[in-house]
Amino acid sequence: MKRIVLAVLSLPMVVFAGGFQLNLQGIRSVGMGGAFTGLGSDASTVFFNPAGMNNLTGHNFTAGFNYVTPSVSLQTPETANINQTSPNATPFHVYYSGELNDRMKFGFLINNQFGSTSSFDDNWQGRYIIQNISLKTFMFQPTMSYKIHDKIFVGGGFVYTYGSFSTEKAVPVGSATTKEGKAKLSGSGDGVGYNIGIFSNVYSLVKETSTTDFKVGISYRSQIGVDLPGGDVEFTDIPVSLQNKFPAKTTFVSKITLPSVFTAGFSVKHTKNEKYSLEFAYDLNYTGWSSYDTLNFDFANNDTPDSKTTKDWQDVFTHRFGLDFTYKQKYSVRVGAYYDNSPVKDGFVSPELPDATQLAYTGGLSYKINDMISVDFSYIRQSAQRESSLESANFTAKYNRKVNVYGIGVNLKFGAKPKETAPSIN
Repeated sequence: MKRIVLAVLSLPMVVFAGGFQLNLQGIRSVGMGGAFTGLGSDASTVFFNPAGMNNLTGHNFTAGFNYVTPSVSLQTPETANINQTSPNATPFHVYYSGELNDRMKFGFLINNQFGSTSSFDDNWQGRYIIQNISLKTFMFQPTMSYKIHDKIFVGGGFVYTYGSFSTEKAVPVGSATTKEGKAKLSGSGDGVGYNIGIFSNVYSLVKETSTTDFKVGISYRSQIGVDLPGGDVEFTDIPVSLQNKFPAKTTFVSKITLPSVFTAGFSVKHTKNEKYSLEFAYDLNYTGWSSYDTLNFDFANNDTPDSKTTKDWQDVFTHRFGLDFTYKQKYSVRVGAYYDNSPVKDGFVSPELPDATQLAYTGGLSYKINDMISVDFSYIRQSAQRESSLESANFTAKYNRKVNVYGIGVNLKFGAKPKETAPSIN
């Protein structure tokens, strides 16, 4: 009976397991490895650094989506190859930044900052850990930016989050007519947080035919507690003698904490006679995954034991690099990379999201159609391996994960005041 209860109560563990943060918040930023906190060059700065909106003029829209194609296989001591049948995903983003006056800027965003989906055959070896899982989050953020000085801006926004999930797993109980039972959990909830930042155009080195600009930025996105006040639980194919503990329908209450992210970044841009520009950017992320230390579920049915699962994740650093080359302010090509440390310790690696430390490569293109419209393309290649266990389920596997991400976006800009020029004797 203890084994049965633990198997059922561990089901919610898999819902939000793994490093499930989505770093796909702008097509240009994706092409530069996600290093964008110290740039402030398009409306995606509403997400990366709200203070950077004061680096923009007029009204700026940026919208795009990514097409994510994951491929995960694993080998266990008992099975040579098991494929995870994960569906493709299409996270999207929409950003706007506009002017209230010379010092105040207003912005808004809608995007997906966290999510994960994976699926296995119903009869696979680890079916008591996971069969199917889907997690989606939607963030909505109104934002303001204020110019303290011509070179120093601050900004901040309120973040409302809505999340939903569903998951299924087998239950190790049998009867005269069924081999095992099944459990399905589904629910939704919301939470609030904030995003603040500071941005500075530190220094510009102007020569007769060239300009070199130095910029820095710091931003912080708070952790967000998403309340799940009334999730639904369904148990099927449960023997009659156990249906008091696992009834056909019940509900649960829980709270999931999405981690905080602190980022410091800088960029250097060298422009030559408006003929070409070369820009380098670097970001250092510090993600507070240690806030995800336990996962608790309180079931409404008094006979179903409540669940408290130790996750014990750790805070991690991520290094991001990007390089952009733009010719005649019309054609751009960019490359990047990021080194991402896994927050999941050995002994806590679960098959639905076998997170691993990895080095990923990115690339991108842009084409400026006219002064109002430009389009962006991006690509990410991730490849990682890890051999570890989920000690609570006595499950060990060697994981191979490959992910390709293709992105496309469009930018609109209008209403910008023409730059003032110095009086000429001519």
